[in-house]
Amino acid sequence: MSHPNYPHAPQSGPSAPPIPPAPPSFEGQPSFEGRYPAGPQGEYQPGSYGQGPYSDRPRKSFVTTWILSLLLGTFGADRFYLGKIGSGVAKLLTAGGLGIWSIVDLVMTLTGNTRDKDRRPLDGYPENKKKAWIITGVVWLVSIITGVVLTIMSVAMITAAVNGRNIPVPPELPSASQAAPAPSTGTTPSNGTSPSAGTGAGANSFVATVSEGNTVKIGVLDSIYTTEIPGMTYLEPKNGGFLAVQVSWETLTGSSFSSPSNFAVYDADGKEGELVYLDEGLGALPTDEVGAGDVRKGVIAFDVKKGPVQVVVNDDYGDKTATFPLTPQ
Repeated sequence: MSHPNYPHAPQSGPSAPPIPPAPPSFEGQPSFEGRYPAGPQGEYQPGSYGQGPYSDRPRKSFVTTWILSLLLGTFGADRFYLGKIGSGVAKLLTAGGLGIWSIVDLVMTLTGNTRDKDRRPLDGYPENKKKAWIITGVVWLVSIITGVVLTIMSVAMITAAVNGRNIPVPPELPSASQAAPAPSTGTTPSNGTSPSAGTGAGANSFVATVSEGNTVKIGVLDSIYTTEIPGMTYLEPKNGGFLAVQVSWETLTGSSFSSPSNFAVYDADGKEGELVYLDEGLGALPTDEVGAGDVRKGVIAFDVKKGPVQVVVNDDYGDKTATFPLTPQ
């Protein structure tokens, strides 16, 4: 194969630049040291790479986390503080997992296993863990003792309430169904109206005018003399005993007002007996307005000497409108 021949460049013209010598080599590799400027070389700084964006944030406090877990763990306060918002809301809505979740979080905090949302350990654990354990134990002990005391008090109160319901209610004084002696008969009230048979056993009744156009029918149902009123044993008689009379008050025309104060009694010596206002539940004559056709029944009681008495009925103005004698047994 033939090769083409090219004419030589003229020697009189400008010559081409000389070919630079080969650079020195080290172990067969070209070296460019000194030929080109070296770029800036950065120094290696440990820790400047491979760490997250939270590396410069301060860590959460162990003491704060422990106190929140101990006192407000049921409401998830410790998890909110650590930045765990989701689990904090769940803990709040479940009341700390009915207390179990709160206890678990507290134990994890005391053992140093709690981490914040960036999974970093809490600050101040080694120097405060012993103190935290002691205080937690004291708080738990006081809580247990308080719970036991409150439980005992609650049981005692419930027991007392149940026993109180079993106490028999004192009977009404007197009762129309009781075998009480009947009032003396054959008497005539001062207003001239003869007693007539009433609705109760051995009852006597009469009509009295309490105000213009207003008349009532008063019946004597039972009477008894006693030295003690059941249910009011604290009351000491000043005149030897108490006279209790069960009466009925029926409005015939118009309207009237029934009340124990409508009555008064006088003993054989003319001394007025003291009206006794019976406690609630003892069947006292109600203080009430009574319309035509309505009837009120109840007991009136007086501290008076035993023996025959004169019973006075007063009208709406406090004046005597009728009287009748009564000899209780």
